[in-house]
Amino acid sequence: MVARGLAITLLVCLNASADTAPLQGISQPNTPLRIDVARFSSATEQQVFARWQPYNFSLFGAKTDYQLVQHKGEQVLAAHSKKAASGLLRQLSITLDQKLMLNWRWKITGLPPSADDHSKTADDHSARLYVIFNAPQRGVLGWIKSAVGVGETHALNYIWANQVPTDTLISSPYTERSVMLAANSGSSQTGQWVTLSRNVYQDYQRAFGREPPPVSAIAIMTDGDNTGANLISYYGDIFFSRDSSKE
Repeated sequence: MVARGLAITLLVCLNASADTAPLQGISQPNTPLRIDVARFSSATEQQVFARWQPYNFSLFGAKTDYQLVQHKGEQVLAAHSKKAASGLLRQLSITLDQKLMLNWRWKITGLPPSADDHSKTADDHSARLYVIFNAPQRGVLGWIKSAVGVGETHALNYIWANQVPTDTLISSPYTERSVMLAANSGSSQTGQWVTLSRNVYQDYQRAFGREPPPVSAIAIMTDGDNTGANLISYYGDIFFSRDSSKE
């Protein structure tokens, strides 16, 4: 397996649909109040999977199943991992500043048994949201270079952590080009929707110690391949907004 914390394999390019135009966002004074990344609550299956492409960590490994579902009166994206590790990725272009917030909702039904946030052999999480930087602009060669560590692609990986305290930064056990940040942790909120708002600009500076380049992709993943877990998690809408308190 290539570096799970970051590498997006050739299958991204092979599975890409015709609708791959990047979502554009500008962080200057005219930035809209809300920039949608995923409006799962009102999109159709066709719209979602035209914009979000599958990415896999193995040509032959099991894949997490993603579907729009009606869950307790609302439409959300359900992720079902049966010992699987794959995700969905959307390419976009968002320039960050200190007023731009990334917002999302997620819900887990359980943690992967025996998973360990620090272990390469037990690196499973019920919910992840990757913010990816310097992603290749389409093209098979660019993604291959990123997969083998030649490209400059790197990621801030928000996770529902298994043990470490919320807001902890963890180096990926697979690659130094991916840093995990515990957006939630533990089982106390299992079965509950959790709404999150993160200042990616500030989180990136904490994680990498420098100014962030533009965001070039967002990805989500529920994975249970290392621990053999059977996981079901849910993702709500994902969007950027401006923090008016900092105007």
